[in-house]
Amino acid sequence: MPRIPRAVVDEMVAHAREDLPDEACGMVHAKDGVATAVHRVKNDAASPYRYEMNPLQMMRLEGRRDREGETLFAIYHSHVASPARPSPTDVRMAFFPPGELDNEPAYPETLYILVSLASEPPDVRAFWIRRGGEVVEDPIEIT
Repeated sequence: MPRIPRAVVDEMVAHAREDLPDEACGMVHAKDGVATAVHRVKNDAASPYRYEMNPLQMMRLEGRRDREGETLFAIYHSHVASPARPSPTDVRMAFFPPGELDNEPAYPETLYILVSLASEPPDVRAFWIRRGGEVVEDPIEIT
């Protein structure tokens, strides 16, 4: 069960609200297995229906993780009006090349966190996306 500090959850929710009407996206970094920081990433798709993380920002964040001794805890994004569960498009895009579900996901050891603004308060849930497109929820504990 992933443990996520309330401040991290609150930052993801704030980002989701601020990016309306489009989906928000970003990365959560960890230190020693503890989620410590939310890094907003531009949604290049600029869409309320899908997200496409800016590759240059992703690369810069990877460099930061290396320099700071951090790890990638989660990739997060929001759903504007649908439940906090990965959509079929979200699952396809978790693979490289997209849709190659027989491969390992691009980030097999990384959680996918969904923030749904379809309800109030927003629903925040975490999932693993596995080979074959299997989606497994991992209930989060907010600390």
